Amino acid sequence: MSDIPLTQETNPGRPVVNRRLSQEAFRKLTAGQVINQTQYVNGQLAPNPLFDELFKERDRYYVEAYANMGMELVQRPGFFYIRSLSEAQNDDDTRDHESTGAIRQIQGVLLVLGRGVLEKGFMFEALTLPDAGISREILENIGNDPIFNQILKACKMDQPLPEAAKVALVDRDIAYFNVKGNLVLAESGKAFFDDLFIEYQSGE
Repeated sequence: MSDIPLTQETNPGRPVVNRRLSQEAFRKLTAGQVINQTQYVNGQLAPNPLFDELFKERDRYYVEAYANMGMELVQRPGFFYIRSLSEAQNDDDTRDHESTGAIRQIQGVLLVLGRGVLEKGFMFEALTLPDAGISREILENIGNDPIFNQILKACKMDQPLPEAAKVALVDRDIAYFNVKGNLVLAESGKAFFDDLFIEYQSGE
């Protein structure tokens, strides 16, 4: 994923911060989760109050507040996440091993999902529609493919694809399971493939 850090803009007036939402957002972000613009609640997508809180006071408060703690608040279309300022200032080769390993696992599982869904004859949109999603049976079928299994192992994901997707994606709010138990990508998961599409177009 390409990163678009926020730029702080001049915005007069005192910020109005919701303490409960601010603390919950901080807890999630520092635990390695992303905060999407929407959340899946009771079988349907709804606005995410944590995203709205960060967006509302982004420039007047949150960018500086996170920077003072050594973190950069990054906004991509549809979601927020954080990274350390040292990580933001250095290239990928100097990232700590834990961060690099987590990123590799996320990218590896997403790559397997995207390629696997298409190769199994499904429309990619099935991964992004809240009422559709990819069933556990299909995930297991994709994960049993020797090539995809090799990709997962290279990312140090030794568990079956459904469990790997939960650890790498669902637990980080990059994807979720709908009421049918099918896997669906959240905004942050979709962004990975949007980036790939843009890179493909620019390379033509």
